[in-house]
Amino acid sequence: MNRFLLTAGVAAAMLSASPRLHAAPAAIDACALLSRSEVTAVIRKPVESVQPFDNGVTNQGAYSTTCIWASPLPPGVAPDPNKRLGGRGFVVVSIMNWPGGSSDAAKFLADFYKAFEQHGIDSKPVPVEIGADDSLWWGDGVAARKNGVSVGVSVAQFGDRAARQPQSEALAMLIVKKLSANP
Repeated sequence: MNRFLLTAGVAAAMLSASPRLHAAPAAIDACALLSRSEVTAVIRKPVESVQPFDNGVTNQGAYSTTCIWASPLPPGVAPDPNKRLGGRGFVVVSIMNWPGGSSDAAKFLADFYKAFEQHGIDSKPVPVEIGADDSLWWGDGVAARKNGVSVGVSVAQFGDRAARQPQSEALAMLIVKKLSANP
């Protein structure tokens, strides 16, 4: 499974368990926040499939959804069972709508710094500017928050490792703009 999904899950699990004081938040469809053409334009590679995952309400009370866009393998290249998605390049978007609003979403981002301090992730998170209330690059993706919503974006296995951060930032910026337009 994608390291991003694993780390996002670890970060979510690190949040302090507290009794739910709020009603469960609504689901936000992660796949509806980016179009196939937007993903293709940013990563400069076609994507052929969209895999939505409705993860439901987490133990911390956030409603979580995930979407994966995958690129086709080059002609004549067989899937590699030892690589994620058979070696296909992919983009993962994870959305968490928090019951406590901005304070819960802020804790989610703080958990990336904790994960680095506790050696759960290798790269020290660095702030990035994408128009969100707060956002960071954590080495394998962008994590951000806009109001009470956490956003995670990761671009993987497209070959050019240096392009992953700006591509993740650009996709996250598109998502944040859409979340801003529809609070």
